[in-house]
Amino acid sequence: MNNRNVSFLLTGLALAALSALLRFWAFSQTPFANGWDSYFYLVQLKSLEETGRMHSPEASLIYPYLRLFYWLTGDYVTGMKTGVAMLCGFWVAALYFFPPYHGARWPAGIALFSPQLTYFAAQYPKNLLGLLLLWLFIWSVDQQKSRRLVWVAPAVLLVLNYFGHRMTFGLALLYLVVYLAVHLRTFISADILKKALIAGAAVLGLFFLAGQFLPGLAHVADMGRLQGIISAMPQFAPWSFMQTFDFQRISACWLFEIGAVTALFLWNMFVFFRQKNHPALPLLLLCAVLIFPFLEWSTTGLAWRFWMVFILLVPVACLSRIRVPGGEIGVVCCYLLLLGGSFFSWKSYQPALHDPDYGQFQRITERVQQYFNGVSALHAKSPGRLERPGDLASRPELVIAHNALAEFYTFTTGTDAMPWLPEYAIDSSRLWRIAAGVRLPTLQYFAKKENDLKIKDLGGKYYLLPEYVWQQALARARAEQDSDFLEIAESWRNPWKMRPGWLLRKKG
Repeated sequence: MNNRNVSFLLTGLALAALSALLRFWAFSQTPFANGWDSYFYLVQLKSLEETGRMHSPEASLIYPYLRLFYWLTGDYVTGMKTGVAMLCGFWVAALYFFPPYHGARWPAGIALFSPQLTYFAAQYPKNLLGLLLLWLFIWSVDQQKSRRLVWVAPAVLLVLNYFGHRMTFGLALLYLVVYLAVHLRTFISADILKKALIAGAAVLGLFFLAGQFLPGLAHVADMGRLQGIISAMPQFAPWSFMQTFDFQRISACWLFEIGAVTALFLWNMFVFFRQKNHPALPLLLLCAVLIFPFLEWSTTGLAWRFWMVFILLVPVACLSRIRVPGGEIGVVCCYLLLLGGSFFSWKSYQPALHDPDYGQFQRITERVQQYFNGVSALHAKSPGRLERPGDLASRPELVIAHNALAEFYTFTTGTDAMPWLPEYAIDSSRLWRIAAGVRLPTLQYFAKKENDLKIKDLGGKYYLLPEYVWQQALARARAEQDSDFLEIAESWRNPWKMRPGWLLRKKG
C-alpha cells in the first residue's frame, strides 16, 4: 500500500471517528436517552436481556446492533448513545469510501457538518441504519454500469435493507425500478430485462411471504400506514418543516444546511430539465419523490420521514457537478471550512428543545410509584379505610399515557404502558391512565365529586386516575359539548384510540 492509499484510508477513518465523537458529545448533553422513540428501543433491549425475547417482537437489525453496544458499555442509555453516534460515523465512512458518481467526496464532508444528520440519528436510529444500507445498495447498483460488481452484491444488500427498515427498503425497490428504467437501453437487453422482471417479482413475493412470519418486517397489513398520505393541498417540505418545527428550534447552522441543500437540489433539477441529462439521474428522481408536494404533511407522517432523508441524500445526488476553483487547494480549503464548522454545528442538537422532557417524566414515574406503594401499604394495614380497595390498592396491569412517557414508564418500572386504548379485556381496577394537559378543576368537575380522591395530581398538569373514571369524565364532557376540554382530552397527549391493525400484528 503506497503513501497515497494510506493517507486516503486514514483520512476517511478520521472523518468517520470525528463524526461519531461529535454526535456522542451532542447526545451526552442529557443524562437521558435521546429522541421521542428511544425508550421504545430500550424497552426492547431490556426485555431481550432479561427475558430472552422482545417486549414487541420485531426482526430488525437495529436490535442486535444496539445490543452489541449495551454489552460493550454495560449501560442501556450509554450503549444507545454510543451505538447511534457510531451510525453517524458509519454514514460518513460509507460516503467517503463508497463515493457517489465520479468519485465526488463532498457528501462525506457535508455529512460530517450536518445538523440534520445529528437530529435524524437521535430521533430515528432505525431509519438511519436503513439509510446506510440503502446507500450501500444504491452504490452497488451503480457499479453495474462498469461491470465492477456482479448482481450478487445488490441482491445481498437488498435483503439487508429488508431487515433494516420498511421505508428504506421501499426506497431501495423504487430506486431499482427507476435505475432500470433510466438505463434500460444502455446495457440491458430485452431478454435480460424479462428475466430480471420475473426474478424481481419472485423475490418480492418471497419478501412479503417472509413478512407473514417474521414480526416487524414488510407485511400487507402495513398498507394501513399509507392511508391518507396523499393530500389535495400541495406543500413544500423545506418550508413546511420550518413552520412546523418552529424557527426558534432550528439553529443557524441547520438553517444554512436546509437552505443550501434545497437550493442545490432545485438547481440540479433545473439543469436536468434544460439539458435532459444528469450523472445521478436515478438518485435525483428518488430525491424528487422524497419531497413530492402532494404528500400529506404531519410530524408523524411519511412526508416528514421522507424530508429527513431528502436533506441527507441530496448532496450525494447533486454534488458531482460541483467544481471548486483552485483545484486541490480549493477542495482542501472547503473541507477545512466544513471541518471547522462541524465543531459548532453539533450544538444545533439541543435536547431541551428537541427531546421530550424526560426529567419531568422521571418525576412523574417516581410519584406514580410512590402513590401505589403508599396506598398498597395503607390497604395492607387497614383495608377498611378505603371505599373501594380494589380500585386504589391494586397495582396497575396497564397504564395509558402519551408516547415517550409510556415507553419511559415501561422501561423504568417494568409495568406495561402504551399510548393506545387496550383492545383486549382488562380488569378495570388494574387499568390506569396518566392524563396530561387538562385543568384539574375541569377534570374533577366532569369526573364528579365522588371520584375526587381517585385523581392524583402528579405535577406539571399530569394526573393519575383509574381509566373508568377518565371515561366517565369524557362521556360527561361530550354530553355537555365542552370542546375546549375534549380538544385536549382527545389528542396525542391523552390517547383515545385503539391500536390499528397494522400495529396489532406486532403485539407480543
